[in-house]
Amino acid sequence: MTIFFNEIYNVVSSGLTALQEAQATGKAQKNPVSESIFLSAWVTKVLKQHSFDRCVVKTLQEWQQQSRTMGKNAQLKLHFEHLAETYAKVTDDKGLSTVITPVVMTTFYAALEQQDWLVTNEYEVNRKVSHHTDGKASLVVCSAQYAASMNEDGELAKPLSLYIRGNVQQFIDIAYQHGILLYKITDYKSKVKFHGEYIIYPSNTGTHLPELPTRML
Repeated sequence: MTIFFNEIYNVVSSGLTALQEAQATGKAQKNPVSESIFLSAWVTKVLKQHSFDRCVVKTLQEWQQQSRTMGKNAQLKLHFEHLAETYAKVTDDKGLSTVITPVVMTTFYAALEQQDWLVTNEYEVNRKVSHHTDGKASLVVCSAQYAASMNEDGELAKPLSLYIRGNVQQFIDIAYQHGILLYKITDYKSKVKFHGEYIIYPSNTGTHLPELPTRML
């Protein structure tokens, strides 16, 4: 089965390569308008030709619609570059991403706590609960779900919910520094009052686009 993570990385890498080749041969100019027109046409072309696995078709269709309605403001090139850079840094030579282990999670928690986040992971979250943080940024992880998500080898084997309240972009960036990609379910309402829900997947193999870390230019 083709994994979305690998295929969408393939899509953006292929699109950027096609653009570079077109610019090298004079078929596309190096300016935002020409680049947007080229990538918009490229997305339409690969959709028609079924060039990539169907797991990425919905995302390609969304990009196609954005480029049609927003033109150069869709900023497909910047988006492709940001995605390619993000995936490249959490993917090895075999196309595999971070194996999420208890050590990875513990180190991640410690990094959050260094930034004054309150990390709560010793309780079950099996119903709607309130969590008082005294104004601190907060991460809540259900202890039961965490235990059920880890396999006998000590690796994340099932999706795990993270309940977040605070500077979400900071949270995304810290997770990314530890090789973890986040996938948004909701940014506000969840089982934990005033917390949004984000999910991490085994080896970052989510079925849609992740939340992107701050781009370092």
